[in-house]
Amino acid sequence: MATADVQDQLGQVLINFSTNGEFPEEESVSAAYVQKSVLAPALAALSIARSELETEIRQISHDSAPDVDAWIEHAKSIQDDIDRSRRLASSIVRQAEAEDETEETLQEKEKYVEFLTKEVSFNDQLLSALKGIQGVDEILQQAEELAAKQSIVEALFKLEAAWKAIGELPLEKTTRAVRILDSKCFDQRHTIHEQFTNVWNKLVQVDRDQKAIIINKELPNEGTNLDLAIIGLKAFKELEKVANQLWKDLDETIIRPRTVLPLDGSVGSLSAIIVHQNCLSLGNESTDRTIKSLFVDLETIIRFLVDNLPFEFIEPLSKSMMPSLVQRILDLWLDTAVPSSLEDMVDYQKALAQVGDFANKLDVLKWPGIEGFHDWVTNAPKIWLNKKRESVLDWTRNQFALGLGTRYETERTEKRMVAREQGESIMDTGTAVTQEWDAAWESDGESKEDESESRNRMSLDEERQANEMFTPSQDEVDDAADAWGWNDNDDAESESLAEPVTQTVAAPQAAQQLAPELREMTLTEKYWVTSFPQPVYTTVSTIYEEGAKLTRPESSHIPVSPAAPGLFSLPALLLAMYRSVSPLYYSDEPGGNMLLYNDAVWLAEKLRDFASDWKNREDLPPRAYGKVKLDSEIKILESFAKRAYTNELNAQRTIINDLLAGAQNFFQQGDEADQSINDVISHIRTQAALWEKILPYSAWASATGSLVNAVATKLVSDIFDLTDLSVDEAERAATLLSRVELLDGLFIPKSQNGQPTKKTALTPQFADKWMKMRLLTEVLQSNLVEVKYLWFESELSFDFTAEEVVDLINLSFESNAGVRAAIREIRENPYPRQGKAGA
Repeated sequence: MATADVQDQLGQVLINFSTNGEFPEEESVSAAYVQKSVLAPALAALSIARSELETEIRQISHDSAPDVDAWIEHAKSIQDDIDRSRRLASSIVRQAEAEDETEETLQEKEKYVEFLTKEVSFNDQLLSALKGIQGVDEILQQAEELAAKQSIVEALFKLEAAWKAIGELPLEKTTRAVRILDSKCFDQRHTIHEQFTNVWNKLVQVDRDQKAIIINKELPNEGTNLDLAIIGLKAFKELEKVANQLWKDLDETIIRPRTVLPLDGSVGSLSAIIVHQNCLSLGNESTDRTIKSLFVDLETIIRFLVDNLPFEFIEPLSKSMMPSLVQRILDLWLDTAVPSSLEDMVDYQKALAQVGDFANKLDVLKWPGIEGFHDWVTNAPKIWLNKKRESVLDWTRNQFALGLGTRYETERTEKRMVAREQGESIMDTGTAVTQEWDAAWESDGESKEDESESRNRMSLDEERQANEMFTPSQDEVDDAADAWGWNDNDDAESESLAEPVTQTVAAPQAAQQLAPELREMTLTEKYWVTSFPQPVYTTVSTIYEEGAKLTRPESSHIPVSPAAPGLFSLPALLLAMYRSVSPLYYSDEPGGNMLLYNDAVWLAEKLRDFASDWKNREDLPPRAYGKVKLDSEIKILESFAKRAYTNELNAQRTIINDLLAGAQNFFQQGDEADQSINDVISHIRTQAALWEKILPYSAWASATGSLVNAVATKLVSDIFDLTDLSVDEAERAATLLSRVELLDGLFIPKSQNGQPTKKTALTPQFADKWMKMRLLTEVLQSNLVEVKYLWFESELSFDFTAEEVVDLINLSFESNAGVRAAIREIRENPYPRQGKAGA
């Protein structure tokens, strides 16, 4: 319940809220509970407050009454002003409406005046157009009258004036009157053009039947001349067209019969050129086919044209005439006069002088378009060099087309310092070169022999008293073609690879103890080549000789002497062509790659000898000594030859590998193995017989040895790849290997008459796996005791490692105490022959 104070304040709270909008701030007041007994005092308080407010309002109204009266008077005054303004506005509106009516009338009158002005302008334009049409029509009539009087040029002037007048007419082009005038102008132009054409044909007459052209400078009866005709051509814009047509008529009638040589090559069939006054014609007499007479006749023709035609016509005529005429003279006359050698240079110099003299005469005559003749003279060295290049390549291609030609035997002789004890071996083979060609194609997976095994093998060689010669490892072989042993004069690397390898190989101490005495021997090898590369060598030597001649001081007057540097570069192009096309001609020939190898090596040696002799010659001018740069070409040619040799060996090795079951194990073929061995032996013998008629002995032996070595490598590898080998299988494998050993007979040295001798075969010298295959045959046929003997007392340790022998034992024998003991002994003594070899 609210307190008494709060209840007493309720009336005042309501008054404050009603008058000022105040809300009681005390929470006790705002939250108080209002009882009904409190409302009456509150309402009384509100009534008192209202009465006081009304009294205050009446007092304020009474005090401000004079001000209100003044405001009322002022408002009345404003209302009067508004009424006056409204009346004034109404008056202005009425006046404006009256002015609009006047302006509309004025606009109508202005439109009428504008219409009259346009009418006057239209009448003026119409009058002007009619006068213009009348004027054009009069001009056309005058042109027609002038054309009827044969005054063609004046008629053209009138016609041109008519065209100009039509263009100035103030009418659209689509207007019927303008179109009629245009049509009349076209018709008139066509008529005048026909008349002008007839006049021109009378001025310049072309008689095709009589092979003559007559040029009349004027036509008295026609009242015109060439100068006026040229003006007419310009008016018709046909100057170039008529000039081109005149050139065609002139060419067909006179120039072509004189300048085009007969296809049958007959002599004296060219007609002479005759000029009689204003007539140019072909005479009945024949003339020769020399360049001199040609230029005399051409000069006659051009002088005739210059004398009889206006200069304004000469320029367009020459533009049509000279390009084709100059090209024809160059192609048919001058290019054929360019010699392909220096022997015919006198006639060529005469031709150059004649062409230069002819061009100078045309310069004097101010005849345009003769730059082609000047260029031909100026570029004589370049033109001759191009002709030389074309003729050389064409001649060589024609020689190549004849095929390989005949084969013939040639030889190479070389002096070397060799040990005395090697003499017999060298005499047997005819060469000291026995490098291992097959090493270049060993498989990547084939491991190299270690240093100790190499020493054992050297000990074996000592025991054999140099009966067999050492075959270098693949690291010492650069390329298959080194079997020639001809690279002693090459760079340092080649020299190191070409050193004689027939020296007895021994341990360093043994070599020092033996100290073999050296002596000079002349080594000769015969081989077979074809005549295919001979034209190349002949052409190259001829080119260099001609180049040397051009560099001589006494040859400085020759016009083509500046072409000497370019001439010295032709052999490289010729040799490149030989390398690119020659394989095609050898491909169908049996043993073609080997023939290509021989021919390329022969050509390289001939070029090397030529280059060497060139440097030692005393008859050459100083400029010529350094011009023969064949070293790089010789190296490229030798590399080309080696590739041919290598390609042939690769092909044959692939065939052999395919015959031996390819990637499969040969000894798992079954009954097919016997036939495969026969096929391989037959193939190798066939290739050996074929190559024997081509290659020198050293290259033949290396190539054949490469094939034999491929067989041995494949068979030995397949044996080691087996997982088990019974006694019967071992016997069968040994039998197959022994049949391959029959190829040993290919390498028995032959006597002078070509019959085999009783000397030891040199197969191991050219097939490094040969001895390994033979020893493998013995192992496969031996018992355990014999295997131990072969290892400790014989040569097995020189070609097999201890682990390889252990693998063979495990492959062939069952594991027992004896086998294990033998394996242990072999592993404990991996080099059983090393101490004995050094004793």
